[in-house]
Formats: sequence, C-alpha cells, structure tokens
Amino acid sequence: MILYPSKHPPRLAKRVIPSIAQRGLGYGVAIGATLLAFLLRLSLDAYLGDRLAYAAFLVAIAVTTWYGGIGPSLVAVVLGGLIANWVFLHPRYALSFTDLEDQAGIAMYLTISFALVGFAQTWRWAWRKTEEMTQELRLEMDRHRQTEDEPAHVESTKSAPPSQRQRRL
Repeated sequence: MILYPSKHPPRLAKRVIPSIAQRGLGYGVAIGATLLAFLLRLSLDAYLGDRLAYAAFLVAIAVTTWYGGIGPSLVAVVLGGLIANWVFLHPRYALSFTDLEDQAGIAMYLTISFALVGFAQTWRWAWRKTEEMTQELRLEMDRHRQTEDEPAHVESTKSAPPSQRQRRL
C-alpha cells in the first residue's frame, strides 16, 4: 500500500515569512505600546519625578515581545530608552549619559530589556519546535498504525485457524 503519492513523506511546512501587513502590525504594537507607556509614565510624573523613568517602558517591551517578535521588540527597547532619557531624566529634553546615575540606569534598563526579549523569543522558539515535533510524531504514529494494520489483515485472509480449515475439508 502506498501511503504517499511520492517516495518521500510530506514535510512539515517551514517557517513562513511574515507578510508586510503582519510585520507592520508588530511594529505598530511596538510603537503603540511604547506610546501608552509614555502616557502612563507622564501621568505619574508629578509623583515620580526623575525616579523609575524606565519602568513603564519595560512593560511595553514585554507586550511587544509577546505580540510582535524580535524586530519590533528591539524598536520598543530603543524608543523607550530614548523617550525616558529625553523626557523624564534631569536635565529634561536633552539626552544625557554623563552622570553615573544615568549610565547605571540605562545599563540596567538595557540589561533587563534584552533579558526580556531573549527569554521570550527563546520560549517562542521552543514552543514552535514542540508543536512541529508533536505534528511529526502524530504523522509517524499514523504511518505506524497503517503499516501495523495492513499485515495483520493480509495474514488473516491467507490462512484460517486449523479448526476452520478442517471444517472446509
């Protein structure tokens, strides 16, 4: 019995390249989440002052990483870092990396951001591989069942048990 029309079993589809619309959606999530984080942090500016300038942007990065992928996540990291430094750190409305406290803050922000992106992307990769392996295993089990059922059916028609053969004679 031929299980497949060709010699080789069907392969699972390789990772499909996302369309321009899908990529645009990911970058839209990055910009939208960063904008929402900015508005949230701006609304709390009277209470926080120069403290926790990057905190809201870490949430935006996590959301972008989950929904947008690695490219949009990196856009959210850069955009959030620049906005936080420009708007919320002293001196305001100027990029400053000269103060030791500012350097430590941006280093901590980048470390946590890249850890978020790295862990989430590794998890997504592992999840995708698990789904592919599960699908391959199901195909293999189906193939095994088909080959296992076929010989048993052929053997039962070739020879009957001795008691039935004797009855025929």
